[in-house]
Amino acid sequence: MAWHTVQDTLKLTGKSRSQLYRDMAKGLVSYRTGKDDRREFETSELIRAYGELRTSETPKRHRKGQSKKGDMPAENPQLEAIQQKLDALQQTVTLMIEDKAAREAENRQRDEEREQLQAEISRLTDALAQEKKRGFWSRLFRPGAE
Repeated sequence: MAWHTVQDTLKLTGKSRSQLYRDMAKGLVSYRTGKDDRREFETSELIRAYGELRTSETPKRHRKGQSKKGDMPAENPQLEAIQQKLDALQQTVTLMIEDKAAREAENRQRDEEREQLQAEISRLTDALAQEKKRGFWSRLFRPGAE
């Protein structure tokens, strides 16, 4: 972890100078004496004492060592192989989800057709039962049947 000056600590924590000195006097936050008898605070100690730090205000000098994605040397072949496998798995999962959606749509369509056929069967069954209830003479001399 990095070491921070009093000024950097105030920016990172958002505390006032007097609050920081009170906390040091009470022993709530520890520090070391660095060059020129200046107090320095370790990042982990500040997080322990004050919680999450304001990273947007981290001094620029601590960002110099961090490389950007474009600055990285040639990637590890194992990492590339893992990335390829991950991409293949993601594609497989996508295809499986699309297939599942298609099957569900087909099942819904079959269920609708089944319901329509059941309704037609019920209608025809009712019509047949009505025809059976009619008497012989009424069936023989049906109105409209000449």
